Amino acid sequence: MTDMKKAVVIGAGIAGLITAKMLSDYYEEVCIIERDELPAEPSNRQGVPQSFHPHRVLPRGGLILEQYFPGYNDELIALGAIPSQNEKFVIANRYGTLVNKANAAASSFNIASCSRALLEWVLRQRVQNIDHVSFLTSTEVTGIIVSEDRHSVTGVYTKKRGRDHRIEMLASDMVVDAAGRSSKLIRWLDEIGIPVPEPEVLRVSLGYSTRYYNIPSSIQNEWGTVIKESDPEQGIRAGMFSRIENDIAGVLLFNAGGNEYPSTDPDEFQKQIKQLFASHEIAALVDQLEPLQGPRGYRISESVRQHFELMEHWPSGLLVLGDAFCSFDPIHGQGMTVAAIEAETIGKCLEAQRVYPEPQFERQVLLRMQQEIEPAWWLSSVADLRWQGVEHVGPSRLKGVTFAQKYINLFVKQAMKKSSQENNNRLFFMHFLMNALILPPSEFFKGDILNLILNDNGSKEELELRAELGIEDPELFQQRIDEIIPSFQLEPDGRIQKMMDSLRLAMSK
Repeated sequence: MTDMKKAVVIGAGIAGLITAKMLSDYYEEVCIIERDELPAEPSNRQGVPQSFHPHRVLPRGGLILEQYFPGYNDELIALGAIPSQNEKFVIANRYGTLVNKANAAASSFNIASCSRALLEWVLRQRVQNIDHVSFLTSTEVTGIIVSEDRHSVTGVYTKKRGRDHRIEMLASDMVVDAAGRSSKLIRWLDEIGIPVPEPEVLRVSLGYSTRYYNIPSSIQNEWGTVIKESDPEQGIRAGMFSRIENDIAGVLLFNAGGNEYPSTDPDEFQKQIKQLFASHEIAALVDQLEPLQGPRGYRISESVRQHFELMEHWPSGLLVLGDAFCSFDPIHGQGMTVAAIEAETIGKCLEAQRVYPEPQFERQVLLRMQQEIEPAWWLSSVADLRWQGVEHVGPSRLKGVTFAQKYINLFVKQAMKKSSQENNNRLFFMHFLMNALILPPSEFFKGDILNLILNDNGSKEELELRAELGIEDPELFQQRIDEIIPSFQLEPDGRIQKMMDSLRLAMSK
């Protein structure tokens, strides 16, 4: 780590772009290698099959992106993205419907709604303007170059796509794999005799279908975002209607567990929209929109969390992040935000390494990243395991899943009740902040909150949670929660704490 001259990033997607921007502060030269020929205008790429579908940056990711790409959100809005302020927001679940109640939370973070293609294009333009960052496009990485003792990665092997099969070598001091689900890193490590630990796998068998529509001028201001949350116990899928840039709206349908995926047939898709949103005006509104094309589907059999940090001899000069490190169910919108968290974590470690160099630097970085992404992996697993047919497998058991599911069910029920009856959305805001990866789970699963939500007149949700809790004395609630829920080892973040303090002050007024 004393000679930080050149870094190579594999992949020019969102994770790769954030990583390259971060590395540009520490390396004299950064080269991004990308399989695709990059488009001159915002458009979906062949190498990113999920890019057609809706994407979102969670508030935690927005904070990090604003740090690395100041003003990026304003740039998106100038290009037609939809600002979050004053946007009409509707969320419906089995406990009721809220209109505009969650909007204060969402708009506090000022994150524009836009397509993945537009976001990637804006970030790429910023990175391309950095003098010491270069792009090597239409190029595949075919393997990693290692030292004779296999303790260090010293570069990558590459070849041009669609041309001759000549293999070339590109030397570097650091290689970061941000190639996503298509990463070949495990195979490359296996080829040089370095086995990797067994990963955690969430066999989720998820599917979603998306269709985009033009919004006629007569109705384009009627709706912002409408979310119909899933009810896995009843086998009811989720749906989302949202505006993106340039008077275009998207409708997404989702379910997991491998049963009855949303249709890609236009007529059947419209029928499923009407069934899901039967009690909501959005079903009629969609009939007034102008379809841009037929629905497209996306299917994923599993989410995978690698545990490279457990390897005793992880090579120096090699790091990995994004979906190549840990992939998520896209419906939760965590992927881009987690990649930003991982890139920021690498940056913090590089900064510390300048002052206090330590051996096995890369392995320590992998460990730090695991700690930072643990809440996101756990929360998405807790949510997906509600679906029949979803299964978690791996060397370790997920802790506290059933308790967390019962806790969240009752919490959401109470939050909806208080928001509608008492005009108080503080509880709903807390749930939003945890899913936004701002509020740590330890601040959500707390004894005093548990004592508050348990007062539900002996409802089914209350009885189920009490059965999982196993105790009645409120004085012991926190101790019991600490036994059940994982102890997340998160590094304090002054920026997030400052934001939380300001949000609490705003909510108290």
